[in-house]
Amino acid sequence: MASLPKEPPEDARKQSFWMPGNYVRTVHRTERSFQACNDIVACFMERAKVEKQYAQQLSQWSSKWKSIVDSRPLYGSLMRAWQCFFTSTERLSALHSSISQSLTSEEGVRVKTWQKETFPKKIFCGFRESYDTNTSFSRAQKPWSKKLMKLEKVRVAYHKVCQREQAALEKEKQANENSEMSQEKKQKMTEAREKATEEKEMARDKYEKILEDVSTYTPRYMEEMEAIFEESQEEERKRISFLKQVFLSIHRHLDVTNNESVKAVYSELHQTLMAIDEQDDLKWWKNNHGPGMPTDWPKIEEWVPPVKKLKRKKRDQKGKESRPVMIGGVKVRALYDYVGEEGDELSFKAGDTYSVTQQRHFILGVKARCLCQITTATST
Repeated sequence: MASLPKEPPEDARKQSFWMPGNYVRTVHRTERSFQACNDIVACFMERAKVEKQYAQQLSQWSSKWKSIVDSRPLYGSLMRAWQCFFTSTERLSALHSSISQSLTSEEGVRVKTWQKETFPKKIFCGFRESYDTNTSFSRAQKPWSKKLMKLEKVRVAYHKVCQREQAALEKEKQANENSEMSQEKKQKMTEAREKATEEKEMARDKYEKILEDVSTYTPRYMEEMEAIFEESQEEERKRISFLKQVFLSIHRHLDVTNNESVKAVYSELHQTLMAIDEQDDLKWWKNNHGPGMPTDWPKIEEWVPPVKKLKRKKRDQKGKESRPVMIGGVKVRALYDYVGEEGDELSFKAGDTYSVTQQRHFILGVKARCLCQITTATST
């Protein structure tokens, strides 16, 4: 209020909500709440990036060392334990990636949608809630402010006449103490002091009447201001309640200590580590790379004649030779013993000679012909 005298900053009473214009702090709370929502979204979008980068770093670390470990000379349960760290890390990477996605697509969108619904704007007037609250406060405070201005005016006037009275009293005292001053002048000093006292009394009466009017109106003023303030408080309560739920939801996403999948990851990892068994690993090495390996100890090996390889020409004619042939008017000598495998085949011993002179035939397979030598050929 421009007409009010400036008070020292330490006068906390002038900062009171009830003083003219101080309700604007409550009005501005709406705008600050909206900005706070923007800051919350920005804050946790940045955290989402951190989670995503962490997930990528975990995955990169796992891929790099997994390929290295596979080529290292560990084995058995110890190797499985080392490899389990990478499996666990890949699962944690997926978890932190899902946390990043949740913060962005769930919480960020949730707050933005709520902001749009909760903070409607009025054309050229900022937020509708701020405008309505400011208008209501201003309307409720206007009558009381006018009365307060009148009260301040008569207070200042009263204090001025009090100062004049005090000055008149001092002059009157000095005049009475001055023996050289004429009685006429002393009388004038007394009259001036009496006039000042009279003016002070009149000013005080007026001051008291205005103060009474203000005091009478104050309960109504307080009731109206409190009603408007409580409406603003209710809107702020809803905002605090919503943001509390948002923070709790974000906490559930980030609190991996209570995440069942994380517990399972580390539980399985711990079980794998506890399953490291030096005796089983040593036994595996003994059986696969040590004295437990099977081996062919030296022993007598019988000689087995090598299988003669057919020449290329004979191999090409293999199909033809495998078919039955009729031999007539030929003389043959056996090189080896042979027992006929079919009913119409001959059996012979090494060195036997046979002469076929009749119009009969027998079938010799490839094996039988290799055991005989044709010595003489005659026409039938």
